[in-house]
Amino acid sequence: MGIIDPPLAVAGICRKNGLALTDVQMGLLADFVGRLLEWNKKINLISRRDEGNVWFSHVLHSLAPLFYVSIPEKISVLDLGSGGGFPGIPLAIVRPDLKLTLLDSVRKKTMVTTDIVGAIKTPEYRHSNREGGRACAINGGEVRYGCCARGCIACRSRPLEQTPDSSERQSAARPDGRSLGKHPSPSLLALKGGDLEGEIQEVRVKVRPARIDTVAMNFSGSEELGLEDKKLVLVSL
Repeated sequence: MGIIDPPLAVAGICRKNGLALTDVQMGLLADFVGRLLEWNKKINLISRRDEGNVWFSHVLHSLAPLFYVSIPEKISVLDLGSGGGFPGIPLAIVRPDLKLTLLDSVRKKTMVTTDIVGAIKTPEYRHSNREGGRACAINGGEVRYGCCARGCIACRSRPLEQTPDSSERQSAARPDGRSLGKHPSPSLLALKGGDLEGEIQEVRVKVRPARIDTVAMNFSGSEELGLEDKKLVLVSL
C-alpha cells in the first residue's frame, strides 16, 4: 500500500470521518495488535497473510461502522464470532462505555481474547470469562441476547418495539465541515461483501425484521483499502 506508518494512517482516516482517536486509545490499539500478533504465532486467530496489513484489514474495518452508525452510550453489545477480538476489542478501546461481550464457538480463541483484554493496561476495562470459557465480557457485558447472527454485532439498548426508524438519523460533522448522516443503532450490524440479495431475502422470510438497510462503505480513505464491494448491513428487529 506504500504507507510507512499504518497506525498513523488509520488515525488520519478515522479523523477525516469524524472519529478522533486519542493518544491513549492509539496506544491501547497498538498494544492489542502487538499481543494479537504474538498469539497468532501459536493459534490461528487471523490469516498469516493479513498480519502485515492488520491495521487496515482488521482494526480499521472494526472502527469503520462508527463512521455510519450512532451507537448509544452504555448499551450492551455482542460481538458474535469474535475470533481474535475483531471488532469487539477495538470497539471497547474506542468506546469504553459499551458493555461488550465477545462470543466465539472456539474456546481457545476466547481464552486468548480474555488474556489480551486482561493485559491491556487501563482501569476502564473489566473482564470475566463466561459461558464455559466461550465468552469474554468487558465492562459488564452480557451473554444472553434475544437474537443474533454469525458475523454480526448485536446491540440492545431499548425494547424491540421501540427500535427507531432510519428517518431518525443523527447528523455529525466531519473536520472539513461536511455533514455525515448517521444511522440509529440497529439490532444487528454486519460487514458483508458480495451479492447480498439472497441472504437478505432469507432473513426477511425467516426473521421478518422491521427493516434491513445496506450502506456502501464509501468513506474518506476507503478507496485505498479495496472496500468497494463491502457493505454494512443494518437489521432492525
